[in-house]
Amino acid sequence: MTDEERSGEPVLKSHRWETAAGAPASLPTSSRWGAGTPRQLGGDTPKVIVNAELSAWRGHSTPTPSAYMVDSVKTPTMRGQGGQTPTFGAGGTTPMLGGTTPMFGGTTPMFGGTTPMFGGTTPAAGMAFGVTPNHQFEGTTPVQSRFAGGDSQSAITANIEAQARKLEVQWRMKNKRLTEEYLDTILPPEFKLVEAPADYNPPPPEEPNFYELASKSLDVFVVNQSNDAAAAVTYDIPESLGEGMPQMKPQDAPVFEMLLKYHNVNPIPDEVLPSYLLMKNLFRIKNGDTNQRRIAMRFLLDKARIFGSEPLFQFTFHVWRSGILDLQEQHHFVDFVKGVIARLQKEVRSSTKEIVHMMEVLLSAQEAAVREDGKDVLALLTRVVGYEAVFEAIKEDFAHVENGVRRHTAKVVAIVGYAVGPATALQIIHGMSLSPVALARQTSARAITELASILMHAITAELVELVPIFEKLLRDEPRVKREAANALAHVADATCPYGIEELTPLVHIVREECKRGIGTTAGPFVRAFGSLVPLMAPYDAQKYTSDMMPTLVNQFNTPEDEHRRVLLQVVRQCVSADGVTANFIRDVILKPFFDGFWSVRRVAAERKTAGALVETTVAISRKLGSTEILQYLVQDMKDENEHFQRMVIDTVRRVVRAVGTVGVPDTLVALLLDGAIAAVKQDESGLNRVVLEGLASICSSLGTRLKRYLRQVFDLIKSRRDMPGMIRMQAAELAARIAHTVKEAEGVLFLQDLGRSLFDRLEDDEVAVMSANIKATRAILVELTAAKYQPSVRELLKKLTYIIRNRNSNVQLNTILLIEEIATNCDEDVDAIQLQDLATKGLFELLDADRRETRRACTRTFGIIAQKIRPFAIILELVDNFKQDKRKIRICTAVALGAIARECGPFTVIPYILNEYKISEGEQVATIVQHAVLKAIRYIFEAIGAVGKEYVYPLIPLLVRALTETEIQHRRMAVEACRAMTLAVAGNDGFEEVIVHFLNFIHPNIVELLSRNETKISEERLKMVTAVVSFYEAARLVIGPARLLQYLLQGLFHPAKKVRDIYRRTYNMIYIVSPEALVPCYPRLEDDEEHTYARHELEVIL
Repeated sequence: MTDEERSGEPVLKSHRWETAAGAPASLPTSSRWGAGTPRQLGGDTPKVIVNAELSAWRGHSTPTPSAYMVDSVKTPTMRGQGGQTPTFGAGGTTPMLGGTTPMFGGTTPMFGGTTPMFGGTTPAAGMAFGVTPNHQFEGTTPVQSRFAGGDSQSAITANIEAQARKLEVQWRMKNKRLTEEYLDTILPPEFKLVEAPADYNPPPPEEPNFYELASKSLDVFVVNQSNDAAAAVTYDIPESLGEGMPQMKPQDAPVFEMLLKYHNVNPIPDEVLPSYLLMKNLFRIKNGDTNQRRIAMRFLLDKARIFGSEPLFQFTFHVWRSGILDLQEQHHFVDFVKGVIARLQKEVRSSTKEIVHMMEVLLSAQEAAVREDGKDVLALLTRVVGYEAVFEAIKEDFAHVENGVRRHTAKVVAIVGYAVGPATALQIIHGMSLSPVALARQTSARAITELASILMHAITAELVELVPIFEKLLRDEPRVKREAANALAHVADATCPYGIEELTPLVHIVREECKRGIGTTAGPFVRAFGSLVPLMAPYDAQKYTSDMMPTLVNQFNTPEDEHRRVLLQVVRQCVSADGVTANFIRDVILKPFFDGFWSVRRVAAERKTAGALVETTVAISRKLGSTEILQYLVQDMKDENEHFQRMVIDTVRRVVRAVGTVGVPDTLVALLLDGAIAAVKQDESGLNRVVLEGLASICSSLGTRLKRYLRQVFDLIKSRRDMPGMIRMQAAELAARIAHTVKEAEGVLFLQDLGRSLFDRLEDDEVAVMSANIKATRAILVELTAAKYQPSVRELLKKLTYIIRNRNSNVQLNTILLIEEIATNCDEDVDAIQLQDLATKGLFELLDADRRETRRACTRTFGIIAQKIRPFAIILELVDNFKQDKRKIRICTAVALGAIARECGPFTVIPYILNEYKISEGEQVATIVQHAVLKAIRYIFEAIGAVGKEYVYPLIPLLVRALTETEIQHRRMAVEACRAMTLAVAGNDGFEEVIVHFLNFIHPNIVELLSRNETKISEERLKMVTAVVSFYEAARLVIGPARLLQYLLQGLFHPAKKVRDIYRRTYNMIYIVSPEALVPCYPRLEDDEEHTYARHELEVIL
């Protein structure tokens, strides 16, 4: 018995090249490789050559990897003596996966067992054999930790095991032997076998520790499991991860497990410190507040070159792909990626493909802000790395089998054109349009669509290059030419009304395809034709529309919603063209249009189709007039289908507003009003605003013709005054909308009766109804005036004194507008004391309302009231408010004084506030009074503008004194007052010296930000610097940027960086708005041998 048979090892077949020299071959072979092709090491047990004569390859493996041959024999690598399988404890070698090393019980330890695997920890004394040590993160095998549950640990361990198996399979496939047959297939016949050198004895490849490599991979910590399994994973998340760290959410734990792993570990091991810092700061970007996020971003961007682009993006992609980011957190990560790209520049080229694939998904998001984020990153990346690198990253996706990937690729190409110019994108598109793969050509056509959507009118300059591409793609296979026709439609829409000269060769192709296709197959070409018609000259538009319209009319009855929308769009574009006549529309299009589209009730349920149908009908009415359109629509205004009825009334409303009812017969008008009134009566909830606006539009368009129908309209309003709240509000809004038309139709009696009814219902329990009643009362008062309004305006004003205290914003606004109307046009019918009480006790508090429109109306009304009742009494009462402790009252007082100054003149206010500033000195409330006076000066000049130029000089001593106060808040308010005064006198001559005088006192405050050594700059100091810079911006309008430059030169080159920064920011602000005015002020430079710096035209004196 041979040694091999005694050892129990299977006898492997010997190849001819392993036979000793001179020994006869056992079997003939037809291979040309003879005796020399080696076996590749790693596939079987290495041989020990006992013969004195070595084989040609010394039993070692061919160094060429192969992915085609897989050895099914799994034999441990040679570690001990020749041909022996390593045994447990022999040589300290760990058994390989899949081997048959004897263990306790004769079994091989497998993944998932309890015995430690590669690099595992030996059980300590006193522990049972086969039990894995339970120490936190000890060894390379992830074991049960104090922060992870058993299910979590098992899931992570299973991921590591799977990754280890994958690495092992890859390594073994790379080191498989190459057979004779395989070598015959891959090498030409000219190759010959050469003998290996005698000293050729390479070391055998050492198998790596696959488990250790897998445990170090970041991907294994992303546990891929079902939702049920994921819910079972629990982590012991500490309450605080340390100072400056946000709270960790439960869903963050699997992704940021490294932070939990090294929590309270000090110091962090050097080998994991970079990864730990990256994950820590990414976690702060995700969950931190504004300050924490800013610090983390600044740290990562400052250390970006130290970490390197690949680790930065690897960890960023890891968090991005985890699925734990909401929209706001995604936006923060997008900002971080933009910062990394801007900081590293060309160094991010190696990660271009990953960045593109990460960001292109955002381009299809529903939120516009998310789409804009993706567009910004890809545009920045293109400008940094060049379009070649971006194209290299996406070129394989042009022919991808998934439609979504190809759509994203087209969007990326369009962004490339947006970033570096459309000519570059057209080079890519033209190259891909010549591809032999149909999917790539389809993607190139889609890229033109996206490019036209982004560039819009700017694509007009590229039409010459686009036409040859279209001519080829429009004659391609069906799916390609449909996409090309869609792209042509987008290009035509973007270039309208130009571009027909370049696109004329394509009209014939599109027309032929429209006549050849049916339904959705011809839809893109029909749409392209409709987009080309508005570009044509009037004669050509009529010619091509007359030729194509019979084909389109035959398709009006199509059941396909998408094709129906395309037909509606094309009809709208054709009838809107200049050359298409009204007679042609009436004879060819009108009847088939209503028979084909308006006869289908279910169209109203499709929102997009219904909108397109309404717009097309309105476009036809602009050519034909309203009579013929309304005759078709009036019969359906009482339809039982609510959606269809709403669509009909909405169309009637828009037709009436666009064209009017001039020339509409009285019989048709009666039918329109009857249908609209019936639709309002059918609305039992009061929420259908379409029927309300429809009836109001019809009534408003009739003018004096409404007289004979007033009884029907007001009977409808009266019948709905005692119904539920929303119906009462609907009736009041209808009255407010038609009040002007009713007055024209001689319906004064109807308005008076309605006014009395609304007066009784002003204090309705529901605020929405109360607001509508006040609005209708104002509309009636405007039409009737105080002489005819019943009851009297005085009684109405008394009721408004209580209503104005309501906290609802709509009630406040409508009440203020009604009081303004009374104060403006009905002041003779009310008492001045009543108006004064209403202003000081009612309107005063609303000067600081939350709603801007309310504040403006209140300010305007306050000034009007002061003008009507003489302002002095009210001013004295307002000035006393300067001593109030509440800041809101003082601000409202300053705003009210500004309104009075605008309506009554500055002379009525300024003497009082000057006196108040003087007499308050030495009192306990002097500070708050003087602050309020400075605010009042600011609001007065903001309100009166150039009217206040006569009052600038009297205020100079007060402002100069305020500018020299030690309190920073006092100086800041004085600077704001000076700014308002400067803007008021801008454009008037004679104030340059005043502004320079102010500037001499204000300029030293530009470095207020730097006056103290504080660790944190106070908010008041930041406000001060903002006020100073704003004054510079205002002073530029009066004294010009040249004189300001003289103040800034001293700090632009200051040795302290903080000083230079504030001066340079101010200089940049001036330079951006008026760069040409600074050219004569730059210092004169001597000419040198190469350059001439002198500009003689600047030295000319006239």
